[in-house]
Amino acid sequence: MHLSLSRRGLLLGTLALPFMISGCGRRRTSEQQAGDLYIQSDGDFLAFRPDELTCRTGTMIHLTFHHSGKFLSALHNWVLVMPDEMEAVDKAAEKTDGEVSPDDPRVIAWVPMCGKGETVTTQFIAPAPGDYPFFCSTPGHAVDMNGILHVTL
Repeated sequence: MHLSLSRRGLLLGTLALPFMISGCGRRRTSEQQAGDLYIQSDGDFLAFRPDELTCRTGTMIHLTFHHSGKFLSALHNWVLVMPDEMEAVDKAAEKTDGEVSPDDPRVIAWVPMCGKGETVTTQFIAPAPGDYPFFCSTPGHAVDMNGILHVTL
């Protein structure tokens, strides 16, 4: 069988080929969702307000933590960990005056220790759906100063 192409057809085909190839294998991706979460200490009490947060899986979370204490000088932070890992991470942090290791695979996100009136932030991608504990890693605070991040579909 013999195919004949006109010069114009050959030229158009040659020009269109790179565009056709560049489109192959590409998936349209929707822009990543972003979300803001705000949490604070409950004044000078050992508690978070609120103590439950919710976000969608895969969302780029910008979390702001505010130490709303006015009188006591205790430092506070916010540490998000994998399910069933809060106690172990808290115990490890006790050995370093509450500092969390950035290399700990059980830790999803955290903010540094801050004093009364200070505000700190962090960003992280929300993990798979589930309930994830968070707590303050200042030694002795996690028993009362903890909560849950509910991650939904």
